[in-house]
Amino acid sequence: MANPRLVVCGPARSSVRPKEWKAVEPLTLRIGSGRHDVHVRINQLSHEVCDRQPPAAVDLVELASYVFAADQLTPRGGPREVEYGEKFRRHFRFEVPVREPSLWQQAEIKQGLTDTLSFLTDDDYEFHFTRLHHPPPLQTYLYGQDCTDDHSIEEVMLFSGGIDSLAGAVQEILVGQRKVALVSHRPVSKLYARQCKVIQAIDGHVAVPRHRPLHVAVEANKGPASSDYTQRSRSFVFAALAAVVARAFALDRIRFYENGVVSLNFPLGPQVLGGRASRTTHPQVLHGFGQLFARLFDTSFRVENPFLWKTKTDVVAGIRAAGYGPLIARTSSCVHTQQQSKQHAHCGRCSQCIDRRLATVAARLDPSDDPAGGYASDVFRDPRSGTDLTLVESYFRMAQKVEQLGDVGDFLAEYAESARVLRYCNMPSDEAARKVHELYRRHSSQVLEVMSEVVAHERAAIVRHAYPPNCLLSIACGRRGDPTARPTATPTPAGANGTTVAGLVVNVDTFTISHEGVSCFLGNTNEFRLIRRLHQRIGTYVSVGDLAEDVWGDDQTTKGAIQTTVCNLRRRLREHALAGIMIDGSQKGHYGLVVAEPAPPTTSDPIRDQSHLSKLSEN
Repeated sequence: MANPRLVVCGPARSSVRPKEWKAVEPLTLRIGSGRHDVHVRINQLSHEVCDRQPPAAVDLVELASYVFAADQLTPRGGPREVEYGEKFRRHFRFEVPVREPSLWQQAEIKQGLTDTLSFLTDDDYEFHFTRLHHPPPLQTYLYGQDCTDDHSIEEVMLFSGGIDSLAGAVQEILVGQRKVALVSHRPVSKLYARQCKVIQAIDGHVAVPRHRPLHVAVEANKGPASSDYTQRSRSFVFAALAAVVARAFALDRIRFYENGVVSLNFPLGPQVLGGRASRTTHPQVLHGFGQLFARLFDTSFRVENPFLWKTKTDVVAGIRAAGYGPLIARTSSCVHTQQQSKQHAHCGRCSQCIDRRLATVAARLDPSDDPAGGYASDVFRDPRSGTDLTLVESYFRMAQKVEQLGDVGDFLAEYAESARVLRYCNMPSDEAARKVHELYRRHSSQVLEVMSEVVAHERAAIVRHAYPPNCLLSIACGRRGDPTARPTATPTPAGANGTTVAGLVVNVDTFTISHEGVSCFLGNTNEFRLIRRLHQRIGTYVSVGDLAEDVWGDDQTTKGAIQTTVCNLRRRLREHALAGIMIDGSQKGHYGLVVAEPAPPTTSDPIRDQSHLSKLSEN
């Protein structure tokens, strides 16, 4: 039994456990408001809505919260050990008190629950249900303002604050003119704030006040810390609450809006297996959720993804065509939510950032609608190493491979994962196979076409090896060398994991900066973090408020402390004769980085100014 985890929930009484579980130290979880409790809070639901909920609905919300909390607290070994097969998979046994144990112990419900969660998270599950005495009502978990327009909701959809869920909201609310409940899982506060800003922006475009969306957010977590970075079970919390909201409004479905390439999420390579390839909106998972909710509520119920046959580029193009492209700038797609800052909502290195950036360029989005400066790392130009390099290589190679595959049969043979999709598409298997193949062919064509045009525009710099061999532009040209090698136009120190802009190298591994062959070791100091932050936006002035949050991690840091760090940094630059680098403080309350001899300019930049690119295929 790999990585056993016994989870005793709430006031559960000791059960007669199988022999293999008797020696396992239990993890005890209890819903409450204390530091060590599982926090469950729901906003914008009225007491009237809660009064209409059957006992099984409240059990569902609590169970999903326990599963997610246990997922958070049970590590898979970290991003290094995650590569080693069985170390990734965990085995859970949950002992849960519920209001209707006879219902939850039914074979169909119990099996459907374990099967769906096992496929979703790539873990093993066992559940033992007992009776919950003195159960709290759903109202216990409410906070914030009651919704007063309970009976007018026409649709319930999941809203993450990313591009795909924005597109769903645009389609349902702004184009379809419908009253929609947007259900969100409330994670870290800065991501929740972004979700709220997107919804406020949607509100501003609603023509009829009664069509303004209802935003229902649920907080379900176990304190501020999290051990497992994958957290695949989050969509179970997402779906469970949405289903409860839908039933309160007498609706028989909920909708996830996710592009089909991410939803199907075939592994990019053999090193990406099991739950490492996210299945949060996979057709099999959504089908399993629908079956489980139907049995719990004793009625027909569906969990749908209307974007299953769309690529990310298709989704972005749809928002743009509807006239709401500017809303995209408010969305966040990055999976590394803890690393986000006011300046950079996206890391530029994860698969979601790569997919988003290529899609917004391919869809001819206005540059201000997905600004390049919002990415901490330039998706096209900046170097990659380790798993980041493997990811971007695999992403591009998969696009090449799919285009080279002949017919549907060749595609199905190459991607065996597709076989498990076909039975859950609500159509004959041969038709589903054709649509899956068409989806991936269109995605590959869009990726390769936009890369071809960007490479063509950057050809002068590329043939001079101005970019490192381990960046996406070089990989697209077949140039794959030692990631520590020195590009001819912008030298990088040997062994560096550096970022080069305007000839200045900032090395995050050695805490060194280099320019024109001269290096300066700054160490792991505020001075290094300050110049690294300014280096990400050369030529742009950054406010002291943003610097305080991004460098010191505290927006209360005083201007005096920042000024002292700037003075120290300037002194170090002078000591090492780095005269070509200047920290400019001429703009009140702002600092900027100026490099005296920037890299030779190009006529225009297709990544920031896409107006000159030739027309992509409408596919």
